[in-house]
Amino acid sequence: MEITPFRQHHARSVAEIHIEGQPGTFLTRLGPSFLTALYATMAESPWAFGSVVVEGDTVAGVGIVALDMDRLFGDAKRRYWHRLLWPMLRQVMRHPSLLAEIMQSLRYSAKLDVLPGEMEILFMGLRRAYMRQGIGPRLLSQLLDEAHRRGCTLARATVDRRNRAMRWMVAALPGVYIDREIELHGRTMVVYRAELPLRDSSSQ
Repeated sequence: MEITPFRQHHARSVAEIHIEGQPGTFLTRLGPSFLTALYATMAESPWAFGSVVVEGDTVAGVGIVALDMDRLFGDAKRRYWHRLLWPMLRQVMRHPSLLAEIMQSLRYSAKLDVLPGEMEILFMGLRRAYMRQGIGPRLLSQLLDEAHRRGCTLARATVDRRNRAMRWMVAALPGVYIDREIELHGRTMVVYRAELPLRDSSSQ
């Protein structure tokens, strides 16, 4: 099993992991075609990067980071709107209530007071068969190290309060604190923040 850079050809597998790990959530309800297109744009954007955990031909896990949230979404709207619009419209026509949630997503960054030099963990997920093997913490640590190498000085993760596994993993990092809670798509989300590089817990 190895950790390699996230590339466009991984997008479909990442969409599958997303749907498996977050059933019923807003992005999942936008459908596999939209998710595949969304993750493909992130693989191409200079404002995001990611890593995948690969075993043979299987993408077992993924982590994706936004280096600059506003620029990432602005880039997606300017350069990739044609990829995202049609699969999104198909789902909205089937489920009109999604339109209000799409508008809420466009205001997401305004809820967070994004700070200069702050990255965000956009998505982390593992296929069920690969959970509880220590892969998640290893992947998360690698993403934070790479973000710092790319010039980020702060890290943020917005985690569903009901997602105990992700909350435990993030809260276990040295120097991480809870900044606030926000409501997003009818769910309470916990916003974690930390300075990069993370403090060495052994020196505390």
